[in-house]
Amino acid sequence: MTFFVTKSLATGPIRFGVAPRRPIDEIDDDPGLSTGPDGSFVRRRKESFFFSDSRSVATAGALPRRHSEQTLIDQVLLLPKPLLALIPVGGVFLLLGFAVLFTKGRQGWVEIIFGLAMIAVPIVLTAQQRRVVREREEKERAAREERERRDSELLGKYVSALEQMRVTPDQASMDAVARERAAIDLPDPIWSPAARLAVLQIGLEALHRLGPEKAKEVAKIMAEAGGAAGLHGDAKISLREDLYLVILWHLLADDRLGPAQAAVLETLRKAWDIDVTEPAQDQFERLRGIGVRNLPRAECNVRLGFHEYCIHATKELFVTNKRVLFPSQKPSEISLPKIDDVAVDADTSTMVLKVAGVKKPISLTLDDPIFIACIIDIATTLNERPRGFA
Repeated sequence: MTFFVTKSLATGPIRFGVAPRRPIDEIDDDPGLSTGPDGSFVRRRKESFFFSDSRSVATAGALPRRHSEQTLIDQVLLLPKPLLALIPVGGVFLLLGFAVLFTKGRQGWVEIIFGLAMIAVPIVLTAQQRRVVREREEKERAAREERERRDSELLGKYVSALEQMRVTPDQASMDAVARERAAIDLPDPIWSPAARLAVLQIGLEALHRLGPEKAKEVAKIMAEAGGAAGLHGDAKISLREDLYLVILWHLLADDRLGPAQAAVLETLRKAWDIDVTEPAQDQFERLRGIGVRNLPRAECNVRLGFHEYCIHATKELFVTNKRVLFPSQKPSEISLPKIDDVAVDADTSTMVLKVAGVKKPISLTLDDPIFIACIIDIATTLNERPRGFA
């Protein structure tokens, strides 16, 4: 049995199946990573193992757009209050004029004409104002479209220069990227994602080519490429952290984080001068060696049934050999055979259970969702039927 974990990395989102973790002495001593030079997952285990990823492509963000969407009524309401007051007053004169017209004859036309004039003044002023606004917006639209065309062209050249630098990270390509970056006058969220991904891919290729023992040289190459792309300060440090997390998560997905691989990660951590903690790593380590025959035991402050025992207990839920109990929500309990699927979103620390007969999946935010999901997944494979039954 396996359950699935989803994680967003700098190279794109990944989703992989988590089988029961192998004992530490069964992990190979090959220091090679499970990450390829292009950032893709490289499976080194011989056992069947499901993994999928969706690597990102260096693209620029969407350009901001501004336009007026005011209606005629909106613009009328923006008029000064004395002018707006003419409309209801004019309406009163209009009604009064009709009343006089029906009772006294033509004398009522004076009030009717006067009332119509009072109502027409705000409308005429608004129409004139609206025409001026349309003319101004038309000029602004033409200027905006020209500016967006120019920005799109500059962004396209910048992304092309980034791609060339990724393929050939030499001084000439870095100078070209710096020139294209200097021509862009846009907010960081528009251009920085493409720059970060390109520099990250350069670091991955350099690490694969030079090896972990030259991690400082890899960091230098990334710093030079990042500076050319317009990334400075904390952005360069976070890039090294992103690269470290890609490597770490691929090892976790491949269940290859043994002593040899841990030594490589420590080398990278020291060379890159980073302090990265990944809570999921501890959860995966706690699962090592746990299986159907040696599930942990816990104390549950709930009434248990015949031959029922508690496996895991938190304030959010209890897991027994027969049920999952939720003290503070509905449904309050689920029998293990009804659980069809278990999945974890590592970004939000959320565990999702799909249960037969329940329309909506049950979603819980937990401190250790990967550990609990694996415990539930293993517990669903328990056969608690008496031996005398077929």
